[in-house]
Amino acid sequence: MNAARTLFNQYGYNGVSLRDIAEAVGISKGNLTYHFSKKEDIIESLLDSEKGSLPPQAPGTIRELDTMFINMQKTVVSHSYFFLHHTQLGQISENIFQRQRRRYKRILPHLNNAFATLRDNGFFRPELFEGEYERLIDMLYMSIIYWAPFSRLQQATAHGMNFRRHIWGALFHLLTEKGRRELDEILAECNIRGANTSLS
Repeated sequence: MNAARTLFNQYGYNGVSLRDIAEAVGISKGNLTYHFSKKEDIIESLLDSEKGSLPPQAPGTIRELDTMFINMQKTVVSHSYFFLHHTQLGQISENIFQRQRRRYKRILPHLNNAFATLRDNGFFRPELFEGEYERLIDMLYMSIIYWAPFSRLQQATAHGMNFRRHIWGALFHLLTEKGRRELDEILAECNIRGANTSLS
C-alpha cells in the first residue's frame, strides 16, 4: 500500500501500472494481481486504510477550526493522487464513488456543527439568509477536493498557507470582531502578520 501510494502521488493514477507497483516492492505482477486484480482495487484498499482528518468534536474556536483545515490539507497532500483524479476515480469505480459520497456525508454535518458552535461562541456572525452556512460549507468542501488540480493549473503549490489563506479568505466575512482577533493571532504566529488585509 505504501509503495502504491508513493507511486500514485508521484506519477498520478494514470501514470502507474500494476507492473510498476509490483516492481517497486520486488514481486511479480502475477503475485500482485492475486491480491489486486486492477488498480481500482488498490485505491479502494488505500481509502479503507485512511485515517480520518476530522476531530472527535466540532471545532468551537477559530484556532480549532484552523487546525482542522491544516489536517484536511495534510490529507490532500498525502493522498494527492486521489484528489488529482477525484472525478475520474468516481467514474471508473462505483465503490470509490460511494466512498466519496460517504466522505462528503460524514464531513458535511461536522462542518455544520462547527459553524453553529462558532456562531454560538461569538466567533461567527449569524446567517444573513437561510442556508448561507450550508452554501459556504459546500464551497469549502469543493475547495478541499479540487485544490490540488487547481494548484497545478496555477502552477502553484497545494501545501502550506496558500490553502489556509484561501479558506479564510472565503470565511473572513463571517468573522465577528472576536473571531478576527483570534485569526490575527494565528496569522501573526505564522509570520504573516498583516495578511488579514489581503483576506478582507
